[in-house]
Amino acid sequence: MKRTAEIVMAVIAVIISGLTALVGLLMNFGMSDPEFLRMVEEEAAADPAAQGVDMAEFMDLVALAGPIWIAVGLISLVLGVIGIIAIKGNKKPVLAGVMLILAAVVIGIGTFGVGFIPALLFLIAGIMAFARKPKVTEQPYI
Repeated sequence: MKRTAEIVMAVIAVIISGLTALVGLLMNFGMSDPEFLRMVEEEAAADPAAQGVDMAEFMDLVALAGPIWIAVGLISLVLGVIGIIAIKGNKKPVLAGVMLILAAVVIGIGTFGVGFIPALLFLIAGIMAFARKPKVTEQPYI
């Protein structure tokens, strides 16, 4: 049985998970640059929607989000790759399903819902890995 749909969805989700880790890395670099921090604070001060927000707390939150996104992106990337390897050739669909669903939970919860699309792709691929069963061919009695 071909598992093309599961593999394609999982590969797309793995790529997006890698991009999530990359965004976390860029957040870390941005938080370490004083010029970038000054620019963000100036823009936020000029924005009327951000008038009641404490900028120090906001910047601390963004600085904390960087390492979390890196960890979440890399963990879901590794789980997704394990799932792809396990389902390739229909070798271990149950293991693949578990890994893909775990990757969905990690990226969906770890990014506080921002990683909704890769989580959805991982979840659909994981459910398909469980639901699709190989066709049973009848063996004639000899």
